[in-house]
Amino acid sequence: MYKGQVTALEPGADFAGHTIVRLIGSGGMGQVYLAREPGSERDVALKVLPAELAGEPRFRARFERESRLASSLSHPHVVPVLGSGEAEGTLWMTLGFVDGPDLSTVLAERGRLHPADAALIASQVGAALDAAAAEGLVHRDVKPGNVFIEAEGGRPHAWLGDFGLSRATDSQSGLTGTGMFLGTIHYAAPEQIQAEEVDATVDVYALGAVLFKALTGEVPFARERDVDVAMAHIVDPAPPPSEAEGVPGAFDEVIRRAMAKLPGDRYPSAGELGAAAVEAAQESGEPPEWRGPERASPGGSDEPTAA
Repeated sequence: MYKGQVTALEPGADFAGHTIVRLIGSGGMGQVYLAREPGSERDVALKVLPAELAGEPRFRARFERESRLASSLSHPHVVPVLGSGEAEGTLWMTLGFVDGPDLSTVLAERGRLHPADAALIASQVGAALDAAAAEGLVHRDVKPGNVFIEAEGGRPHAWLGDFGLSRATDSQSGLTGTGMFLGTIHYAAPEQIQAEEVDATVDVYALGAVLFKALTGEVPFARERDVDVAMAHIVDPAPPPSEAEGVPGAFDEVIRRAMAKLPGDRYPSAGELGAAAVEAAQESGEPPEWRGPERASPGGSDEPTAA
């Protein structure tokens, strides 16, 4: 029934032994469902990938290897990868379920964040990325739709998800064997767009673009066509976020360095970017109490993943 396609699964359907509850997200890298684990009542987020990826031997082997690596990550800002496999010719993975919005949804509702909140989220995501890098993992698709937010003590608590789709540091480019771009164009580093060798600095670049979006409510390079967005990432300097009202000028240097065209000109780690953002936010004053759901859920709603 599911072989060779990714179609919406109806509530109550069985997929890979999981009982589907409802669809909670859909994008270029598949569909995400609230589901129940086999033999238990635990809710999980079940992600079903596009069927064509299962037919790509190199991607399938990498997916299996990286999912195993990602499942070993235990970090307070990483959505845990619980399992993965293949069913009827389609790859799937399960993640811890947290019931609430991703950062993309939060920004759609609020427009943009107080600089102190944006900086705190960047520092938390940066810590998650550094933990992954220490295990040899490059996320390669850091974007608002993969950052999930809960309220904790009146401040945001960020979770970074989709590590099972990350790219190991020995992988060479941002393309699959069929030429499908694996990433999100508004947050992709120049070398990723140009299918050059990638390492953890592509995540530093992407986190800088996410921080820009959180501060201003806009992506760094807003263009009508994806090809123009891609070209801007390759040749145009990142615009200064202080052009948006209320954003301290200190963030201009943070974004400039995070989104430098050459990997060697960026912050050496995502954690250092996060620390610089927190320091830049000091002159912005105290943010209002963060109110939101108790937990957040990896739904994956954001800009299309395939460009």
